Amino acid sequence: MLFLTAFGMGLAFCGPPGAVFAEALRRGLAGGFMAALTVEFGSLIGDAVWAVIGLSGAGLLLQQRQVGLVIGVAGVVLLAWLGAVALRDAWHGAIPAARSPSRRGDFSAGAALSLTNPQTVVYWIALGGTIRALIGNAPGIDDMTVFFAGFMLACLVYSFMAAGMIAGARRWLTRRLYRAVNAVCGVALLGFAIVLADATVR
Repeated sequence: MLFLTAFGMGLAFCGPPGAVFAEALRRGLAGGFMAALTVEFGSLIGDAVWAVIGLSGAGLLLQQRQVGLVIGVAGVVLLAWLGAVALRDAWHGAIPAARSPSRRGDFSAGAALSLTNPQTVVYWIALGGTIRALIGNAPGIDDMTVFFAGFMLACLVYSFMAAGMIAGARRWLTRRLYRAVNAVCGVALLGFAIVLADATVR
């Protein structure tokens, strides 16, 4: 029961399109299934780190204003930079040539987006209370492990689903569509930067 609940919550957590999906879409339309999947895989690193921090109670450290400010500012800068790059590519409009086999840049982008989102740890701290409610007592290490495994498995499944959907969209890729996707993703990433900046200030 705990595992299935965690799996469902993981899909719900990943489902709404956010900064990671926007970047995976942008890179995936240019580089294909593996480019999008590698961005999603990179984001799993950040999700796992925040999960361990939040579930271990170390997330209380991130509620300190100075710590949250540093991470928040880093997130704003990264989102704004990725948004600007997307808008630049939309302006130029050329569909990029086939990528080289190296995916380090895609993986790093996904990991950086996930690691610089301090709001994720708040989600995980809240989930600690959810686990307690589900099992009826204070969760032990076994309960935390089962929940973590279910949640991360859902995120992994979502990564393949998202990459597959993005790769499928490549068959309709034209110069105009590529420019439109970059423009939308650029505006979305800048919007996420503004939202994160507002949350960081407050």
